[in-house]
Amino acid sequence: MPQENAPETSAEALLGPQPDARAIADYEEAGAIIVRGLISPEWLERLRATYGDMAQDAVIPYLKGKPAPGTRLLMNRHRMWEDFDAFRDFLFHSSIAHAAAALMRSGSATLYEDILLTEPAGQKAVLGWHQDAPTWPVCGDMMSSVWFSMQAVDAETGAMRFAKGSHRGPLYQPKSIKAEDAGDDVRFWSGGTFPVDDALGEKTIVIAAVEPGDAVIFHPRAIHTSYGSARDRARQTFTIRFLGDDIRWQPRRRLFHPWMNDLGLREGDRVVHPRLPLVWADEAASR
Repeated sequence: MPQENAPETSAEALLGPQPDARAIADYEEAGAIIVRGLISPEWLERLRATYGDMAQDAVIPYLKGKPAPGTRLLMNRHRMWEDFDAFRDFLFHSSIAHAAAALMRSGSATLYEDILLTEPAGQKAVLGWHQDAPTWPVCGDMMSSVWFSMQAVDAETGAMRFAKGSHRGPLYQPKSIKAEDAGDDVRFWSGGTFPVDDALGEKTIVIAAVEPGDAVIFHPRAIHTSYGSARDRARQTFTIRFLGDDIRWQPRRRLFHPWMNDLGLREGDRVVHPRLPLVWADEAASR
């Protein structure tokens, strides 16, 4: 597979009075971009101080019983913003939602979910290529994920990898959902079953090596993966997902978070709910 480094910009350029137009164009072309220096040392220090508490309840999704040999021990937990003051302060008072909105060309950023992902040192199993968006109960284009690591990562120690331009479609049926369980959801997956990894050989792979404080912002429809953790340290990362102005509710049968079925939203509704809060809005636009 041909490879290249991810495009990048700086927090200052993206968050200025006139957001970096080149960065927005790069994001829209590749489906992912690095924003250098988006998260301050002070925010990183607060997150590190509470990371162990947040990670205590992390689990391996879909795992029943003990993991089989060779299983990648990538554990996660959600909804830290509801349970931890430090994380809630970070979500609402750092610049991550503003940066996501700028790249989405949106006047607002609403939280879809927050995810902590952690795995032990020395994990070398590859997380299969996948998309995040196929089970999201929404339609529209303005959605983005802000991913960042507590440690430096490179191509061999947990850096994110993306199939360039794959966010432009199609959506594929998730590997975790069997055809007989999909029901009417198959109408959303215009690409059919997910392609075998060999089929990605035609696409350029974008690699996002980052330092603490940098963030990778990517479209949830982008096909992506990562390669394990470093030999001498655990992998400690977060993914914060946002929705923009054009997103509307679109019910699905299969949801990663079943509680979303109980929000009372109907097809075509704007996504407004206390459990999916508005995090950032352009004050100038609202005046």
